[in-house]
Amino acid sequence: MQPIEKLKNRLNDAIEQIELSLETKLENKENNGSMESLISENLNLKRQIEHLKAELENLNKDDEAHLNFENLRAELNNLRAEREEEKKELQSLYDQLSSALAASEETV
Repeated sequence: MQPIEKLKNRLNDAIEQIELSLETKLENKENNGSMESLISENLNLKRQIEHLKAELENLNKDDEAHLNFENLRAELNNLRAEREEEKKELQSLYDQLSSALAASEETV
């Protein structure tokens, strides 16, 4: 009977090892599946980050263009104000010249 018991024990040990091996393989598959899922999610996040970086860069360019536009608008307003001042000065000089000419015609 003893050889049968030894054989039975060896078979039980072999069955346990097979079960452990199968469990390990199943866990590895699950881990691989989880790993693949994590890798895929990581790639998606990287794509989203790149997309957000591109959007941010475009927004920065838009802000820069808007700022340049505002600067040009301010410069244009300054030039208009200067032109108005020059027109007033020219009108004043014209009035003085007209007055001087009128006065000189009266004396002649």
